[in-house]
Amino acid sequence: MKKKLLDKLNIPLACKINRKLFKKQFIENFSLNANEKKIISEDVENITLEYLLNKDKINIAPFSDKENDYSEIAFIRVELLAPQRLKKLANIIQNIPYPLIVVFADENKICINISSKRINKNDSSKLVVEESFFTEWIDLDNSSKIEQEFLESLEIKNHPFTNFFEFYNSYLDKLLAFNASCYSGNLVQSEDTKELLSEIQEIETSISETVSKIKKETDIRAKVNLNIELKKLNEKLENLKTKLQG
Repeated sequence: MKKKLLDKLNIPLACKINRKLFKKQFIENFSLNANEKKIISEDVENITLEYLLNKDKINIAPFSDKENDYSEIAFIRVELLAPQRLKKLANIIQNIPYPLIVVFADENKICINISSKRINKNDSSKLVVEESFFTEWIDLDNSSKIEQEFLESLEIKNHPFTNFFEFYNSYLDKLLAFNASCYSGNLVQSEDTKELLSEIQEIETSISETVSKIKKETDIRAKVNLNIELKKLNEKLENLKTKLQG
């Protein structure tokens, strides 16, 4: 049997949990609507808590302040029956009250989800997701050189043991660098990588919307104006991509 990605991270065996989380637990313990319950029931084969890192099991200090609680971190594996509603499914999985690193598996392909969380101001015992980030699907049987480098960068030795907040954000930085690599061609991350990726995503959405409007527009003048707008958006997109290339 092929060694699972999470086991290749060389996390200490003391942190190994390998506990199956039943779909029923999510349906009964979290306030899910009918559609979310359907997603859990239909799209998921197995959910496993693979590793739980805390100060008793690994030499990393907990971190907490008014907005953050990084006392421990969980690594979760989700085996899928269907990947089409992945982001909605990730929102459900992220109800688990720890900072999570989630590996979604669809046969031989994986997608990694990391979501930064903050303390809920109305209930300090709960964490709420601030932002959620995903890699593209990676085919483990046919991965590119840069995909292999990214997966190797996830090994635990490549992350700071200062505290769990820095440890977790180091994983997020690696994910962002990987997402930027399709433009930059490398895994080097700058201070503004996150912001540039966000801007690129927004502009790509605007480009798609503008192209759709152009196809539907019947007025010639309006169509010309939309094409001018599209040209400006494409120029802005190329400038942002150039910035990511350094």
